[in-house]
Amino acid sequence: MNVLRTAATKSTRQCKPPITLARSFHVAQPRLTGKTIEATKETFDSLVTKADHPVIVDFYADWCGPCKMLGPLLTKSVAGNPKVTLVKINVDDNQEIASKFKIAALPTVSAFNNGEVVDSFVGMRSGPMVEQFVKKHADLA
Repeated sequence: MNVLRTAATKSTRQCKPPITLARSFHVAQPRLTGKTIEATKETFDSLVTKADHPVIVDFYADWCGPCKMLGPLLTKSVAGNPKVTLVKINVDDNQEIASKFKIAALPTVSAFNNGEVVDSFVGMRSGPMVEQFVKKHADLA
């Protein structure tokens, strides 16, 4: 009987799924990659200039037609590239940030890496062009 019990115990142990270890990050710095986040002047620095990964910033306004068309394309592209974060800034509500980065036309999309603007474009772009822009900066991670 002990032999059967031992054999049954060994066989069930072998059937357990392997333990996968999750990559841990500092508790105060949650990973926001692959997500779209609305920022304010209070959260902009922590989300963009102090980020430890590439960040795409969408400068937009609620009244801007091209902004409304571009926003979903950016969100979809970033969701498919989990190495970057999309941060949206409403320039009407955050004029100081728009002024700091010299935003003169909408929509303006800027890529940040290590707290610096490394690339940007102004105006509407097609889906494949947006995807290419996001992928290019996701590869920097």
